[in-house]
Amino acid sequence: MKTLRIVPAFLLLLAFSLHAPRAQEAAPAKAEPKVYNFLIYYMGSRIGWAKSAVSEIELDGRKVVHEKEDAWLQIKRSFDGQTFEVSSVTENWYELDGRAIKVVDVTQNGKQKVKLETVYEDKQVTVSQSIDDAKPTVTTLQKGDRQVQCENRAWKLLKEGKRLEKGERLDFWSVDDDDHALVEQNWTVNGRTRRKLSDKSVVEGVEIRVVKAGRAGTLMIGDDDMPLLIEDVGGFSLERTEKIPEPFKAERVSMRNTMDANVAILEHQQLTRMDIHFEYEHDDDEFVPPIAESNEYHQVIKYDKGYAIRMKSRKLKSDFKAPKYPLAEVPEDVARYLEPTAMCQSDDETLAGEAAKLAKGKTDALAVARAIMRFADKRLDDGSGSTGSASAKQAYDEEAGDCTEHAALFVALARAAGLPARNVGGFVYACSPRGTVALFGYHAWAEVWLGEWIPVDPTVDELGTSARYVFFDIDEPGETHGSARSSRCIRQNIKPVIDAYELADGTSWKRKGAKEFDWK
Repeated sequence: MKTLRIVPAFLLLLAFSLHAPRAQEAAPAKAEPKVYNFLIYYMGSRIGWAKSAVSEIELDGRKVVHEKEDAWLQIKRSFDGQTFEVSSVTENWYELDGRAIKVVDVTQNGKQKVKLETVYEDKQVTVSQSIDDAKPTVTTLQKGDRQVQCENRAWKLLKEGKRLEKGERLDFWSVDDDDHALVEQNWTVNGRTRRKLSDKSVVEGVEIRVVKAGRAGTLMIGDDDMPLLIEDVGGFSLERTEKIPEPFKAERVSMRNTMDANVAILEHQQLTRMDIHFEYEHDDDEFVPPIAESNEYHQVIKYDKGYAIRMKSRKLKSDFKAPKYPLAEVPEDVARYLEPTAMCQSDDETLAGEAAKLAKGKTDALAVARAIMRFADKRLDDGSGSTGSASAKQAYDEEAGDCTEHAALFVALARAAGLPARNVGGFVYACSPRGTVALFGYHAWAEVWLGEWIPVDPTVDELGTSARYVFFDIDEPGETHGSARSSRCIRQNIKPVIDAYELADGTSWKRKGAKEFDWK
């Protein structure tokens, strides 16, 4: 499960301005680091800053480039008034030709400290992540025959190859350390452009469309080989500035985490089918995937103005037979979801002890999963704790959390009990008991393997879900969920419309004038 870091990984595009000295030149005196300042924006609100100091240093007897970036942001949420502060210190080491050596990022997110270390070697890349003082989880990524580059090296390849004219393209693989995966990147040069920044200043440089693991963004680099502007499809941006205001005051962020629904369905947990559509200015292409795809949760039709989605019930059928507990065997492709991660510490002594108590005496895997779900629901008071995205252990200790913390706690306890489980996300329909509030909200839930993957929503104590969930991604290390589906929808401010629905008792409804789609 992703932690809230200062910026997406491709935004750490610094240290471009230093070049290898000529062989005949004497070694220069030690120079002061070059310092660059950036302001961080989200959806147009100024929320933070970053300062980067770049210098040449000695490492293992050779000259390398070292970059140290200090960053801070504050998110003041408009919908509940809560404030979260995140700070980070990121150190990067590069060869003089731009090849990455090592990255160490330490992020303080409320009371939670996350350390992420990425080490580059000839044939592999090692990613290590730890939460607070817990044992780190380590992932080794084999390069194989893939051309693995970091962003610094990619820029140098374009510039030194005189490939900065509009239409030039560079395809390569890079490390997404948040996802613990090697992912494809595609850079397309838009040519030399001018842009007006938020402070009304005008900058000029080479603009590049960057797509990393299906997540699109825009990068503008100045004549000094340093970023002037970095925009992310999710609404984040960094803008170069001469000076960071002091004292710095973060602006309130308008968080569109819910969308009003046009119909109140009191029996929404009994939905067997729901048809919705929403208009969407398509941003998908050969590199960016569609917002939603057909799967176990729904059938999807992409049309000229947007998407139509027919959601399906995933309630357990009456003839469902759960495997015996403990599980006798687990398929190889499922077994990885038994392993602890930095955010879901199933090897933690306290969580493991709690899981053992919940599973004690049970011989049916479904009964174990249900007990864990109910525990997670009762253990956590609804509402954020001290951290925007807390780990399972922190949520357990603070006894509070939103949907992400409910899902993380369930997953950690299920794995500790020997049941494969994983975090997933998307959006969901919900209605208040009296029908005064009906909405779609961006949401996180879980899935547990009981001979097949079964959805579990511990936030509302539901195992096997009704036809009201739109699935976006699996939110686990090793899964490349960088397509930013939630943030793309938030930025476009989608407004889903319910066209029809059916309930388990046979009740049905259809909106007058609803557009007809060929669901065959």
